[in-house]
Amino acid sequence: MIERHPSVPNVSNGAAVGTTQQEIKFNTKEDEEKVSCSLTELNKAFTSLMTKVRRAFDKKVASDPELLTDLTRWIETYMNWTDKLTNASLNETFNIMHPYYDFIDCNLIVDLSEEFLYGVTFGEEKINIVSELQNHKRKAEKFRSSSTVAHLHKSLMEIYQEHLQDLTKMPYIIIHLQNPWYGNNLNSLALLIKHLLPVGLVQSLFKRITILRGSVVIKYTVLDSTADSLIEYTGGKLQFMRLIGIFSLYINDHPVLQEDENMNFTFELALLEAVTTGNNEAVESLLQLETVNIDHTNEEGKTALMLACERGHEDIVHSLLSAGANVNIQDNKGWTALMIASKHNHISIIHEILQTNASTHLKALDGSNAVMIASYDGNYEVVKLLISKG
Repeated sequence: MIERHPSVPNVSNGAAVGTTQQEIKFNTKEDEEKVSCSLTELNKAFTSLMTKVRRAFDKKVASDPELLTDLTRWIETYMNWTDKLTNASLNETFNIMHPYYDFIDCNLIVDLSEEFLYGVTFGEEKINIVSELQNHKRKAEKFRSSSTVAHLHKSLMEIYQEHLQDLTKMPYIIIHLQNPWYGNNLNSLALLIKHLLPVGLVQSLFKRITILRGSVVIKYTVLDSTADSLIEYTGGKLQFMRLIGIFSLYINDHPVLQEDENMNFTFELALLEAVTTGNNEAVESLLQLETVNIDHTNEEGKTALMLACERGHEDIVHSLLSAGANVNIQDNKGWTALMIASKHNHISIIHEILQTNASTHLKALDGSNAVMIASYDGNYEVVKLLISKG
């Protein structure tokens, strides 16, 4: 893990953050060497595979020139691009694609190869290139899910330094994250960037990101966009940003969001607030974090699922149930999510809850069950439904 430096003040000015970058430190030399070795080995393996991928596409396009048209159309559809690859040669196509994948986030290359290189082999042993790419992807995903945000280190810069284009004129985003982000894995960080940017603008995380010391501060350079368009887009996501733990965001020197760090922030409290406000995008983003406790309760003993049932947020109820929310937890009064939905006559939500292992027989502290609660409030369609389910 990284050595924390709580005494380092937060930097509120975007430009200042960009000029005070310091090297992140690990607690032990072994930590540093382990992560560095893993990155190096993954990079070497992927570089070797990419050589074989390029050679395979060279051969296929040489024997079937029309394949290039199919290839570029597929990529544009996959990336949500419009005419970005029109009249591009094979080499130009791969050069344009380059910022959008890396040796850890290789989905684009794997999916492309599954579509066009199925059955292609290499070497005397006839090793299947798609299978090798899929194996590499699994190893990369294991690394991403086991290494935290804290582990991003100068090794990435050493790997990419020679190959990166001049980014000085490109717009960049400075993101200050609440402290709980410090222990999340790299997949979570990649998902955060994906939710912040428009479709088609999310490039390779590890070629574009810098971790700055202080609180959790991310600098992310964006290609193929202008600062003005990014300011407009992110300005429409202020509630989402606050809910998922961003307390400051700059586009270059322009403050899109500027607030004080909340030392009491937790992902569990954020989830409850996101449900209360009905922001399903934030709910889904928080549920993708492996560290969040989906069944955390507030001072009344209510879970996120209970709050969603109370407010009739069907999409959020679906997200929570899909993520494994416990339907039989009882709050301080003994009420369950099913009882709450029954009281408020949210019959579509009740249907969905009943598809889980929800108990219709649990009783509140006053002895009422879901059927009785629905009856008290005159929700007779709910009563019939609950009785039919036994």
